[in-house]
Amino acid sequence: MEQLEANGLRDKLQCPFLISLLRSGQKKEEREKDPNWYSKKETPEHEEWYTKADIKIMFFGQETHGWEKDLDMGDLMGSYENFLDDKYVMEGNGGYFNEDEVGNTRMFRFAINGIMSCIREDILQAYPDKRVSMIWNNISKLSTVEGRPVDTKTHEIERKCFHVIPQEVEILKPDILIFFTGPGENTYYKYIKENFTINGEPLPLGGLSVHDVAKLPIKEVGLAYKTHHPNSTISDKCHWDNYKAILADIKENIDKLLKKE
Repeated sequence: MEQLEANGLRDKLQCPFLISLLRSGQKKEEREKDPNWYSKKETPEHEEWYTKADIKIMFFGQETHGWEKDLDMGDLMGSYENFLDDKYVMEGNGGYFNEDEVGNTRMFRFAINGIMSCIREDILQAYPDKRVSMIWNNISKLSTVEGRPVDTKTHEIERKCFHVIPQEVEILKPDILIFFTGPGENTYYKYIKENFTINGEPLPLGGLSVHDVAKLPIKEVGLAYKTHHPNSTISDKCHWDNYKAILADIKENIDKLLKKE
């Protein structure tokens, strides 16, 4: 925050995007009676919805849109925790975002819910005692107040002073990364390369163009994929062709992920 202030950017940007695993399990009205619930009563059990899952997925968007604009770091974490408590539903062998709560946001309703549903209802049917969970992130931690990409100068401040994604991945230990960051080797792909070790070129999936969907040989995780952002102007069918290619590769490698091979 200090670097943003020093560079005259604080009032031009949304707050940096910070993630947390805490879920209280309480309803919103119950938490509102005690606004300091997370800092006073959190325990490791409130993270087990994610940490105890057999398969952990981290979904990446591009940058934040409609995020907080004037909060300190502690309150920012609380915003993410409230979002999870209010909008993410744990059920059976996985979870999903409550569509009544997330509105028309295609990232949650269309992309994340769609992929999570296929994993729960198809891939994990052969493993009835296994569970999948997810967390979502953004490959750019900063965005303008309007929710647009930041310029090169601002991104350099993030890269030098807020380079936290490698630590997030190290701590949260996802098995799978799925980047909804757009086609080809765009600016967001450059950000991916800044945060991860990529051992080789993107690999094609399902006979589709590597421009549209690719498997990334990322050293830090078991499986990683990149495809269009859900708001891309390609058709829903094309989106789902890309998702099906990703899901088929996950299914092919599920035993390795579950340490059965």
